[in-house]
Amino acid sequence: MAASLHKISTLHNGVRVVTRTMDDTESVTVAFFVGAGGRYEDMQTEYGSAHFLEHLLFKGTTKRPEARIISEEVDSVGGYMNAYTAEDHTCYYIKLPKNYVGLAFNILADILTDPLFKQAEFERERGVILEEMNVYKDDPGRYVFDLVGDLLWPKDSLRTNVIGTPEIIQAMPRQIIIDYFKSLYCMDNLVISVAGNISHARAVELAEELLGSFSTKARRGYEKIKHSQSDKITNIIHQDTNQSHIIVAGRAPQIDANDEPSMKILSTLLGSGMSSRLFLNVRERKALAYTIYMSYSNFVDTGKFEIYAGVSNDRVDEAVGAIAEELTKVRIEGIERKELDKAKEQVRGRMIMGLESNSAVADVMGSDMIISGKVWTLEEMLADIDAVTTDSVIEAAQKYLQTKDLHFAAIGPIEEAKIKNIEQLLRNK
Repeated sequence: MAASLHKISTLHNGVRVVTRTMDDTESVTVAFFVGAGGRYEDMQTEYGSAHFLEHLLFKGTTKRPEARIISEEVDSVGGYMNAYTAEDHTCYYIKLPKNYVGLAFNILADILTDPLFKQAEFERERGVILEEMNVYKDDPGRYVFDLVGDLLWPKDSLRTNVIGTPEIIQAMPRQIIIDYFKSLYCMDNLVISVAGNISHARAVELAEELLGSFSTKARRGYEKIKHSQSDKITNIIHQDTNQSHIIVAGRAPQIDANDEPSMKILSTLLGSGMSSRLFLNVRERKALAYTIYMSYSNFVDTGKFEIYAGVSNDRVDEAVGAIAEELTKVRIEGIERKELDKAKEQVRGRMIMGLESNSAVADVMGSDMIISGKVWTLEEMLADIDAVTTDSVIEAAQKYLQTKDLHFAAIGPIEEAKIKNIEQLLRNK
């Protein structure tokens, strides 16, 4: 995304429109981003409300009183519609042929400004979400990631898993969802991100036509991280699984931090792909896991890294020891220039390929804008990666991979003796 390729306009009511024209495609992705998510919730009474609301907005408006009407309009032109809720934003998007872009704007503007919130639909969706929780918990390889937040941010709203808890969702009254909607689904808290075969002028025209008469302002925000990590080293759900699903995690740089690019490279060389250090040591050499990888994600005020592995139940502590061994090795011995160059090319390639589709471009531009208030060009991101040095990667490793800051989450039949051994491995390596 070159600097000249994306354009940004702000309507008089605060709605921001960001576009990238992609003439080589016959489709358009229209995505509406709202600054609302798990971080904006009261954890005692609203936990899961952002996700609950996301479900409800597809259930009918005055103009389209049934969910079926909304889905049929999109299906009838070969389009695709979906949404997702994150910790710091919620996104609603439609991808369809370029000739029907007005329909995408019309539907998304309608559901975000005039939802019916019918009581019957509210109760029906409550049941759907409770069932979604059950499905989620039946997949320990996914569910284990929810255990990390209570270790890294135990007293902050960022510990949310977005979907909430059965107790809170079961008891949540309809008015809480309505109040949440009114306080955050406002024009100055909305970004419209459009990518595909459409001009910037046309996107702005449609946004103005459908939303220009609204002038609502958001009435709440969220508190940035202000508490320390948990004193607990481990968070474990004891469950009779065929293998143990484990995560070694820690805090990492926030968005736009000076050492963010170095952390991306560090995460890549340690745990991205079959030639990464963790894969070669933990799987190939020691045969301790079938799947192992490291990921890094961040927010405006903090970040996290997570090393996931699926491990034989009787070898969990061995796997943790092998992971800790690699973290210690990179901290103490550093990396070679050849390894740095390989990781840079890996990151560059994924950045470039990740922006080939208009749906991916719309998502990146919109999430950047709603979270940070700006959009990074591909050239800027690549320049940041180019500037990373072996020394800066070592500095990142020494700052974020210290054993005193590591935590362990797991789901599996892990014995108490192994847990004590794991805690020693993480703290004493």
